[in-house]
Amino acid sequence: MTILVRAASLQGYEALARECGVDPIRAMQRVHLTPLHLADVDSLIPFTARIDLLEQTAAQSGCMDFGLRLAKVQGVGMLGQLAMLLLNAATLGEALQLASRYIFVHSPASRLEVVPVNSAPHLVDLTFAVDMPHRPQYAQTVELSVGLMVNGLLAGSQGTVKPEQVRLPHAQLGPSSSYRATMGCECVFHADAAAVRIEAGALQLALPANNPQMRQLAQDYLDQQFGDPAQHFADRIRSMVRRFLSSGMGNQAAIARALSINPRTLQRRLAAEGLYFEDIVDDIRKHQLLDLLDQAQAPPLTQIAWMLGYTEASTLNRSCLRWYGCTPGTLRQRRNELL
Repeated sequence: MTILVRAASLQGYEALARECGVDPIRAMQRVHLTPLHLADVDSLIPFTARIDLLEQTAAQSGCMDFGLRLAKVQGVGMLGQLAMLLLNAATLGEALQLASRYIFVHSPASRLEVVPVNSAPHLVDLTFAVDMPHRPQYAQTVELSVGLMVNGLLAGSQGTVKPEQVRLPHAQLGPSSSYRATMGCECVFHADAAAVRIEAGALQLALPANNPQMRQLAQDYLDQQFGDPAQHFADRIRSMVRRFLSSGMGNQAAIARALSINPRTLQRRLAAEGLYFEDIVDDIRKHQLLDLLDQAQAPPLTQIAWMLGYTEASTLNRSCLRWYGCTPGTLRQRRNELL
């Protein structure tokens, strides 16, 4: 199954690659990506392609601290609305709980967890991992992700909370100066997990930027666009279909890949709620068609067909006849007459 990640995870890649002497276009082509894949930060790309791109760029350029440099370039803003949610949480502990809950928005394979340090009860580890079968070597991805975690801690606490230690599961890759510049603390290599270690008491810290209204707005947006992971499975599928439909990835296999589950498992879980995937897609298309036709400057019907995930306008015509008893053109005319 193809595991996906937001294209925003490569923000700043092209400029940094050029700075390190690598042609980013050719580098992306080698992993079957193009600049078009990165044009929309919320679009999805294969996680393995991103992993391979970072590893190959570091090796080709000789900049083995490429992931660390990219973390400095990106900052926590790379997370978009997720960053808005986290920065406006009441406490650092709440922000980390929300990060663990909503990290699937960035990629369903990413895992964040707060783990007590057994040997030092006054410390906790903020761990990061990628849950992916047959995962390639991904040290650059680990350093990028851990660097972003450090950036997030500093940004959220406005510099009040600083890491006590950064732990990395691989050997040192780049110069010590790069680790100091990005992490700002001691780095331990060959650790049992990738983690940022902080004082446990920092979890109670009230975040300076806390704004309950902004936090709720960000959470409502994420729940609406991507589905609350605590909601019914069918509601989450509906949210994902709405998001993927116009990209041509609104089919059962693609949605199952994005969730890192087997398509049969997806259908079984929907069946347990008395639903079928095809009916969900059909219902979303039916209602989205009305929304598109009601726009002040409605797109051409061929474009509407594409936006609904159809490859041909004739298929849209047949569906519209089944839903509303007329063609899309006639339906548009009727609705215009009602306005």
